[in-house]
Amino acid sequence: MTIKDVARRAGVSFQTVSLVLNHPEKVARTTRETIETAMRDLDFVPSLAARSLRKKPSRSIACVFSLGAQPADAAFRLREEADQGLVLQTFGYVTDQQGYTLVHRCRRGDDPDGLSRIASLVSEARVDGIVVFADCQDDPLIGLLQAKRFPFVVFGLDVPGTHYAMQAERDAARDAVRHLIQAGSRSICFFTGAGDGRRWHAGAERFRGYRDALAEAGLPLRDDRVVACDCTSEGGYRATRALLERPDTGSGDRPDAIVAASDRVAFGTLKALHERGVRVPAEIRVVGFDNLTQGAYSVPSLTSVDVPTLDMVRFAFATLVELIEGTRAPDDLAQRLFPTRLVVRESTAARPQA
Repeated sequence: MTIKDVARRAGVSFQTVSLVLNHPEKVARTTRETIETAMRDLDFVPSLAARSLRKKPSRSIACVFSLGAQPADAAFRLREEADQGLVLQTFGYVTDQQGYTLVHRCRRGDDPDGLSRIASLVSEARVDGIVVFADCQDDPLIGLLQAKRFPFVVFGLDVPGTHYAMQAERDAARDAVRHLIQAGSRSICFFTGAGDGRRWHAGAERFRGYRDALAEAGLPLRDDRVVACDCTSEGGYRATRALLERPDTGSGDRPDAIVAASDRVAFGTLKALHERGVRVPAEIRVVGFDNLTQGAYSVPSLTSVDVPTLDMVRFAFATLVELIEGTRAPDDLAQRLFPTRLVVRESTAARPQA
């Protein structure tokens, strides 16, 4: 649709439509309302057209965290803000280097107006492109942006038919479990991090990697070794206490390693093991994800999967700029899985020989 289509629908000149787009205060209210109604009827995105006429892009991008319905407790909000903070800082660093402004928005699935507020970023041309952080592949925001043919990149999730940057979750978990097996572990527990009810695609990929490594080593996949917990230190603490208090663990069937869903979960696990007098790594080894700075200073220091956040952010931003500037066709998909590396510390050191 063009402004000439809108003009024909509204029964005015295309110059009048252009004036509404650029200087609406100069158009009579009744005429402006007639043109705006025609725009809505035709599903016309006015500000994108106006921006094209003005040749003045906003040089702004938005990082939008599109989440499912979430609990409203303070602990969840603090964890969510911490998770978003590191990535936002990295995007801020990269966008500043390139002369772009970063906008941050969050859409919750239980907010009926959340999607329309994000849609206004598109319709009013307040940003040139969007980086989407979604919980699931069928997130409605992704569908909206595809329908509008608006430049966007998905971060942290491999969504078919979109541009995305994602860490190789399956390989990361497989490498972590292989490391534990090589160190001598044979009964490895996997904390899924799915206890908060989110459809966590990354957790499913990690589980596949965990399963792959067990199969390679000829070790059984046991349901009682797969434990759901929320992605907080408290969640890791509770899950570990519950694991140690099972009747079967007291009879010698205790796991000898735990792969935690995140470093925060692993910190709670280390505390629970310490309180119960379980030696790490002599009795149970622990691996985390994300390689937070605090992991090098925990007692014992935490073995963790290091994520190439800066490389992922640079790739996502460069792809988004190519889409904005038209140097990459929308159907020329940029999709990359970024390899991780395991940082080995004291929490998985080999046990001394008897």
